[in-house]
Amino acid sequence: MLTNIRAIRVPSRAFRAFRSQTCIGTKCLSTSAVHRDLFGGTKTIHGNGSNQGLSAPGNKGETTSNPADLFKKNDILMYSDKPLNYIETVRSDGFYLANHLLITSPDKDGNVIGAAMLQSETFEVNFSNNGYNIINGFIVEFNEKEILEIFRKVHPKPEIVVIGLGKKSRMLSESNKKLFSSLGIQLEVGDSNNAAQIFDLLATERPNVIGALLLPPNV
Repeated sequence: MLTNIRAIRVPSRAFRAFRSQTCIGTKCLSTSAVHRDLFGGTKTIHGNGSNQGLSAPGNKGETTSNPADLFKKNDILMYSDKPLNYIETVRSDGFYLANHLLITSPDKDGNVIGAAMLQSETFEVNFSNNGYNIINGFIVEFNEKEILEIFRKVHPKPEIVVIGLGKKSRMLSESNKKLFSSLGIQLEVGDSNNAAQIFDLLATERPNVIGALLLPPNV
C-alpha cells in the first residue's frame, strides 16, 4: 500500500488528492443461481450438488448483429472488480471516474488540469506554470521536479505507468523515458483517450501495480 500521501514530499503544489466517501456494495452468492457462460449457454448450480440442473451449452449457431454485444459476452474481465479510480468516461474536457469524481480542464482559474492514478488513489494534477512542454508540436516533456518527482517518492512504485499525451498521438521526451527507466518503471504511451482505456484494462487485470499520468484530452 502507499504510504500516507501527506508524508510524500513533492516540491510542488501540482498534485491534489481527492477524498471520497464511495461505498462498495457486497456481492451476494446464492446456492442456486443461473450463470451465463462465455459461449452463450446457461447452467443452473444447485446447492445439493446434484448435476440434474446442468444443461448443455447454448446453440452454437446463435449470432448477434451488434459486435459490441459479442465483445461484452466474451469479455473475461466483465465480472472483475473495477479499481476505485477506474475511468468510466473520457469527456471532451476531462475524465469521469467510477468513484464519481469529475476532473475537468481548464479549471475556473484557467489552469490546465490532468489526472494521476497511484494504487487506488486519484490525484488532480495542475500542469500549468511550466508543468509540461510540447516541443515541435509532438514531443511532450513533463517537468521532472514538479510533476514526475512523485514517482521517485512513492513506495512501492508501480510496475507500469500509462502516460496520456493529450488529444492526439505524440511522443514522450527521451529525458522523461530515461527517468522512468532508471526507476524500473515500464511505460505505455498514447493519446489521453487511448491511455485511459489501457489504464482501465491493466488496472482491472493487474490491480495495485499500474499507475497513470494523463494530460487532459483537450490539450
